Amino acid sequence: MNEKTNMISLEGRIQFVQKKLDFFAAKGEMSFADRLMFNNMTSYMSDLQAEQRAIDARHPLQDFMELRLKGAVVNFGTIPLELLGSISSNLASLLQRATHKLASGKDSQRVPYDVKNTLNMRLAELSPGSTKLGLTFSTGQCELVETTSSKAVKEIINLLTTSDAISLMNLVAEIGFNAALSLKKIVEECDKNQIDFDLTWVGPFSEGRQFVSVSSKQIKLLNDRLAATTMSQPTTEIIVGELASLSKYGKLEIEVDGERLKASFPVEMLHEIQKSHKVGQKLSVTVEVTEIYNENIGFHRKNFLVKSIN
Repeated sequence: MNEKTNMISLEGRIQFVQKKLDFFAAKGEMSFADRLMFNNMTSYMSDLQAEQRAIDARHPLQDFMELRLKGAVVNFGTIPLELLGSISSNLASLLQRATHKLASGKDSQRVPYDVKNTLNMRLAELSPGSTKLGLTFSTGQCELVETTSSKAVKEIINLLTTSDAISLMNLVAEIGFNAALSLKKIVEECDKNQIDFDLTWVGPFSEGRQFVSVSSKQIKLLNDRLAATTMSQPTTEIIVGELASLSKYGKLEIEVDGERLKASFPVEMLHEIQKSHKVGQKLSVTVEVTEIYNENIGFHRKNFLVKSIN
């Protein structure tokens, strides 16, 4: 039976069982036999709905992420509730904060409701064995080009796969310090509980199956690097130069005295910039400046967020 036929068959079975449940519910008083049949039908409906959710979670226009936890504390089909709560909530915060940072340029703990609503992250599966958390979310279904949310997921996977300290810190700066704090809490929990993990992502913009396996050694290294990373308080500056490049993903470059300075801007500001300035023209912007630094590796990077066009 192919997938399409199986789906039609499943929908038919759900409709059939629902009609039976409605019939018994309408009777009011039920005999012992009716009650037994009703309970069996209710249990069967639960199984059918679980099967339907599994199909929906792997729809080609739906993003599906699986986090497989590996370690003694999770290898027998159960997971401590506090551990599950910490990892799932920080995984959600990681994706939401990284998406918000790439979309708006703002590196903040609080994420607007519309970002959370658009991502629509849900726990779809919790499988036994080496415990697997299956998550569904949305990076966009009708878009023809890559979205900021899909770019955020790719940057997170790149961060988890890189071994170079400077590359890792540059990726932290891209997804945002606050998103990195959420990742830090995940790796802290994994380190404390001696857990390794695999991360898999499939979605409309994943370009196939994206997979990364993170060992305990990598977790310790990542934990150490993130623990030594800090961000300064924001300051305000005015920058005047030549607009060298402009990206629809909220990035621009300004050439100042022969040096190219990279800045982020809220994507909704793109039309305003395009309307008043062309590449090669003089530009004056007010920016918010923050600095991410890691003294252990001597890394310093300034992030510039455009607040207004002067």
